Amino acid sequence: MQNATGDRPDEPVSGEGSARRAGRPRVLMANEPRAYREGIAAVIGQLRPEVEIRTVEPDAMDGSILHFAPDMVVCSKATDALKGRVPVWVELYPEHGASSVASIGGRTMEYAEIQLPDLLSIVDRAEELSEAT
Repeated sequence: MQNATGDRPDEPVSGEGSARRAGRPRVLMANEPRAYREGIAAVIGQLRPEVEIRTVEPDAMDGSILHFAPDMVVCSKATDALKGRVPVWVELYPEHGASSVASIGGRTMEYAEIQLPDLLSIVDRAEELSEAT
């Protein structure tokens, strides 16, 4: 369990602890496989440097949601805790299926083949929603 910079688990990429900088959205990566999770986190971190990213093993997702308070979660299986607490989430290829599901502010969409531009658009939407609250 490491974040996108390879630091200790549950350390934000920025190294700022749990305090959120004003307007800085948080993304929690908890999908499988690990290499995919870390690769996506690294790319999002490069293309959206204002985003604070953490990576965790899927079984640590629910606890990390409580501790990290993300604006968006990318996972392999959406849990009730996720659905009840996080406004934006993406379930990548659940049950090893061919499609992915995203929920943005309660609106669910299915993607036959989700691509990086789709994920970046969802990150941008999560940022917009976090600024609105």
